[in-house]
Amino acid sequence: MLRFAEYLELQDFRDRTSGSYYRAMRILSEHYGKDPEGLSEVQLRAFFVHLRRDRKWAPKSCRQMLAAVKHFYRGMLHLGFESLDEIKARDREVLPTVLSTEEVAQVIRAVPLLRYRMPLLVIYASGLRVRECIHLTVDDIDGEQNRLCIRDGKGGKDRYTILSTPVYEELRRYWAIHRNPKWIFPAVGRGLRDSRGAALHMRAAVDPMDTGSLRSHLLAAARKVGVSKKVTCHNLRHSFATHLAAAGVPLHQLQSYLGHAHIETTTIYTHLTPINHIEAIGYVDKLVAPILGR
Repeated sequence: MLRFAEYLELQDFRDRTSGSYYRAMRILSEHYGKDPEGLSEVQLRAFFVHLRRDRKWAPKSCRQMLAAVKHFYRGMLHLGFESLDEIKARDREVLPTVLSTEEVAQVIRAVPLLRYRMPLLVIYASGLRVRECIHLTVDDIDGEQNRLCIRDGKGGKDRYTILSTPVYEELRRYWAIHRNPKWIFPAVGRGLRDSRGAALHMRAAVDPMDTGSLRSHLLAAARKVGVSKKVTCHNLRHSFATHLAAAGVPLHQLQSYLGHAHIETTTIYTHLTPINHIEAIGYVDKLVAPILGR
């Protein structure tokens, strides 16, 4: 496994990717109680059957395990193991949960502390992943051009996304409270603090906010206002995309905002826009009216 850790380092993967691949191979090693280098192709096939049939792993988890296995046996050990190509882990098409504009407003307004309410607002208003939001720095804010610079997003890519003027103004007021020289959303730290104590701690913080605290405050707010749908930070991102698609924002523009590598990923939001469907019905009514003599 030490050799695999060195291999991953040489591949220049991101830390999260290297960590997930190493953990995957450790799971395989613990399952058989031996170094995975000594496993046969038949044992690997049996392991993936076990993951699906007995442990009920989701397709995404199986794909991650398969990627790690391929890097270990093909990339590092240069073994063919052709049967690995027979293992498929396709996602089932499940539409994401989307909140209405009214529900988004209710939930975000119900978050009592500004230090948690602001990042949730930015996640929704700019369509960010939660990690992208909490890692925003002072240099990433471009109020004049109404955009945010997202650095090292998914896949290690940089991009720009939308920043509305009202949200920019709120961000300026919020940052003026703590004035951290780097982070827009600095860590608050453990323990109860009043507003002044929190601001002082945030000013000196060297790390960004913890995502766990942000998620727990969002969930508490959703329960408080009685929203029964699944409410997560990522669902706020889905809601942003759906609401903009319903408003007529072109898909290629949404793709750019969201940082999707493929337009097919963005097209899912066209299935979640009832306003567009109603408008389409009205448009077709107008098209057939001359034909029907109406």
